[in-house]
Amino acid sequence: MTSLQEALNDAADDPASPTWDLIWQESCHQGTCDPASAGLLPWLARTCANFRPRDRERAVVLAGFIAVDADDKSRGLYADDIATLRALTLECLASPSSDTMFVYLQQAVLGFDGDEVWGKELDRINDGEVDVQCPACAEDLLVDLQSGDASIEPGLSSQLATSLHAEALRLGHESVATVITYLFGRMTCPACGTTFNLADEVASPPR
Repeated sequence: MTSLQEALNDAADDPASPTWDLIWQESCHQGTCDPASAGLLPWLARTCANFRPRDRERAVVLAGFIAVDADDKSRGLYADDIATLRALTLECLASPSSDTMFVYLQQAVLGFDGDEVWGKELDRINDGEVDVQCPACAEDLLVDLQSGDASIEPGLSSQLATSLHAEALRLGHESVATVITYLFGRMTCPACGTTFNLADEVASPPR
């Protein structure tokens, strides 16, 4: 069985190495990264700096997930590495391999910035749907983001949404920009007629 150190050595030499799968598995489980994985941030910063932007995409996305789940002590200890990884991710954003990867890269930047909500939830855009609960009547709602649910009034309900939308348009990802206006729009509950900010409910803990 390949040890983690062997996997790190192989992965550092080849961005397409299958050992990256092992590193992901050892670091993150069911959408949450072990806080101890923050110890990989210096290695990730060095490794990603040696890869071309397209080759480092998956690695910086992993780093973003690790950073957002790191505790305050680790974020302080590895602040320089996080800053390096953020800069490397911004380079990737200029010419990503797909719209889907563009969203993951935007999410990684938010992870490096310490956004504990959208550093983990922005990829709902890639899922194409969100499950929310009406804040008034507690009706469970499955919202289609891809086709633009008829109950959504597109909008940009926060400064972050405006920034993400502008970035998507500036870099030529019009379809992502459109879905951002749905995710950060206002929704009318089909059960009770209450109107609310969809993103606020995505960001709310389960009731």
